[in-house]
Amino acid sequence: MVRLKRESIYINYERINSEDPCARETLIFIHGVGHDMHSWDFILPYIRKNYHIIRYDLRGHGESDAGSEQRTVKLISEDLIYLISELNVQSYHLIGQGLGGFVGVQIAAQRPKYLKTLVLIGAPIHYPKQLGVELVRKRKELVKKEQSMIEMGQELVNKICYPPTKRKIKTLLNGYEKVSPEVYFELFHTGFGEEGTKNLQKINVPILILSGSEDTIFPPELCSASLYFNSNARYLTVPYASFMIQMDQPKITAEWIHKFIQRNNNQNKYINLPEDSYQKNLTSQIYAEIRGIFIQVDSSQSTNEIQVDIMNGFKVAIKENRIVDGWGKRKAKQILVYLVIQPSATRDELCDIFWPDVHLENARNRLRVSLHHLKQLLENNNEINGEPILGTDREHIFLRAKVSSDLLTHINGIKSAHLTEDINKKIGQYKNLLIGKTENALSGLYEEWFLDFRNWIEQQWIDMSLFLVDVYEQRKDYKNAMNYMEIALKYSREDSELSKRFISLKKKSS
Repeated sequence: MVRLKRESIYINYERINSEDPCARETLIFIHGVGHDMHSWDFILPYIRKNYHIIRYDLRGHGESDAGSEQRTVKLISEDLIYLISELNVQSYHLIGQGLGGFVGVQIAAQRPKYLKTLVLIGAPIHYPKQLGVELVRKRKELVKKEQSMIEMGQELVNKICYPPTKRKIKTLLNGYEKVSPEVYFELFHTGFGEEGTKNLQKINVPILILSGSEDTIFPPELCSASLYFNSNARYLTVPYASFMIQMDQPKITAEWIHKFIQRNNNQNKYINLPEDSYQKNLTSQIYAEIRGIFIQVDSSQSTNEIQVDIMNGFKVAIKENRIVDGWGKRKAKQILVYLVIQPSATRDELCDIFWPDVHLENARNRLRVSLHHLKQLLENNNEINGEPILGTDREHIFLRAKVSSDLLTHINGIKSAHLTEDINKKIGQYKNLLIGKTENALSGLYEEWFLDFRNWIEQQWIDMSLFLVDVYEQRKDYKNAMNYMEIALKYSREDSELSKRFISLKKKSS
């Protein structure tokens, strides 16, 4: 770690060289409010393969001085501009989480010469005012008169991580411990909306917006609303991750960022937003858009019912009437399964996933044809007159139905088991879930998103198996320990350490 002096304060930063000797580009990581540079620890091993890295502590966070001036987004943005200049960074990408995302937007709006792309993680540029005021009030209540943010941090870590592991909790609480309530609440508020949206409209580099599917504070519908402010923006939901997606899904997050950068490396022309008439109405309409999205994805009042089984063969039924034909055409199966897993998706998100190597306009046309085909498949077999099962609007695609699926049941079981504190109940839940494992949970789905998701499911099976191995080894029940070790080995793809442990268990059992 190195400390760089800027006027009366020192900024703590770290510069890490890429493992690739030919790397030319640098990723600059900007953490969220209350955290520090170590919130990126989990993702660094995957990022270093292709890029140089700069990460630092925001003013008043980690080991950086707070200074005597009032902390604002403008001031901490100037800190980063100074850091980039002093380190003579050329050809870089900004990756900001939460507050760090607002810093990234502030800098990108100035159109710096060497900035190539901007990645926003859990950074809702526009947040409803009344909800924002209430959110700040609740956090202040958690802090009360304490001089430490620890109590509030302990409350938050269980919400912003999925699941909250010991390592994640320790990393985040170390960050909260080093920031004062004064600094935190100077920077934590949701009043960046008007300025933030104006700055977002000025940005002329590609923007990737990421949020976690399990983020209950800044959910996907809220973060994806930023798409309305810049036509260069793309949005993706990271599966089974909360706000701290770089901790919950570091590999997937790193891969998606890398692919986004690679895809845009050779582009030098960007579409500008429409002018005044669009911008004047945008702010007032965004609230209605967000409310509409929430209503659309809430299918609890829908009379439609659809069953989509995936894990033991693909089967679709509406009101017990099975739909057999048509799934091999126009990516109907792939799109339906994606919408089962991710209840709402943007059009561009689907284009990026299913036609990644096709020009965006061409991909949108293909999506339009595919959605028409899928809608016909579903509606021709829906005997109940009423609202269509497949819902669409200008930006979003969603299922307007009560969805049942063996995959969702299995995943929800995994979620519940991970959160179970009673050790005996957890053992029983893990054993039952492992009975339901299959050779391939997503058979016939070969897009990269599905392969990543399949890897995530198999990793859950490995983790549950190893948990049971530990339990039975402690009980000296080596037969059961070996049985679950075999499951872990099956999905861990030639892990030498697990193989050695299996041999050790075998010796103990004999």
